[in-house]
Amino acid sequence: MRWSFRIARVSGIDVKIHATFFLILVFYGWLYYQSGGLASAVGGVIFVLLLFFCVLLHEFGHAFAARAYGIRTPDITLLPIGGVARLERMPRNPIQELVIAVAGPAVNIVIALLLLPFVLSGNGGWDVLGFDRAEGGLAGKLLGLNLVLVLFNMIPAFPMDGGRVLRALLATRLKHSKATLIAGRVGQGIALLFAVGGFLGNPMLILIAMFVFAGAQQEIAMARYFDASEESSVAKFMTTKFDTLPANFPPLGLAAFLAERGQSVFPIVDPSMRVLGVAERSRLLAIAGTYDGISSVTRTVPVLPTGLPAARAIEVMQSSGESILPVVNAGGQIVGLVSAAALGGMAS
Repeated sequence: MRWSFRIARVSGIDVKIHATFFLILVFYGWLYYQSGGLASAVGGVIFVLLLFFCVLLHEFGHAFAARAYGIRTPDITLLPIGGVARLERMPRNPIQELVIAVAGPAVNIVIALLLLPFVLSGNGGWDVLGFDRAEGGLAGKLLGLNLVLVLFNMIPAFPMDGGRVLRALLATRLKHSKATLIAGRVGQGIALLFAVGGFLGNPMLILIAMFVFAGAQQEIAMARYFDASEESSVAKFMTTKFDTLPANFPPLGLAAFLAERGQSVFPIVDPSMRVLGVAERSRLLAIAGTYDGISSVTRTVPVLPTGLPAARAIEVMQSSGESILPVVNAGGQIVGLVSAAALGGMAS
């Protein structure tokens, strides 16, 4: 995500903050300062940071649940409106999606339960920074907002967790795209209710309505996209105009070979045209004219059978992190290359 920068790396997941996140700290710091001076401002900023720490733990709940099913999460980004865990793909299995969706709110429930003893004991903490013990102090406010996060996220509308829970439950009985369409329409209906509430006096609800409506529309479009891709094989989108490099090609001749070809990635093949891996043009240029073998810059990648549905090819690309993959026939010989860009055009 643009304008984001990494602040930590936890269990292989980059934790990022969007530049606009600091606006919310400035806003609440000024708000608390106006009402109670410097001590109140410091307390307000600390409170917002702790709240977003809870949001971060919520997103890690999604990420670790996804990891249990072999789905990576490259990064989590904190925004002024919340957090986003960027999963490499969403599972098509409804039970897996259900578990991943509820894992985030479950974390907030655990946090609330851990804070409950402090609230019940009357030692809510940090009242010196402006948090009233009579209202449960800092612990009481955090407990309450974690419960609000649970309730808000479980609204059955995309892109909230509740929308994914609804789709997962429907998908146990219906086709995934049909379940998405129903869940999306329910979400858009809820968005319209939010919009009505916004026009009746709460402008914030209008922004939420726009957010929810757009999220539902995006999910519906993606479902239709995958439906179309299930009906098309990867062979439809591959190019057959490409060059390969034999594994024993002499590096001393690479410069002349590459000068006549504009490919960014070259499949490396054995004498029977079976794929051994791929090598980037830039890495091949680095060994051109040396005595380093091509194997030194070759990396193994998945290969795609010609009959593989395009939707599955997309999932393979997402999980492998590759943007170009070889396509092979039933005998294992390379017959084409397919790019993420080519597969991305299938919905049009």
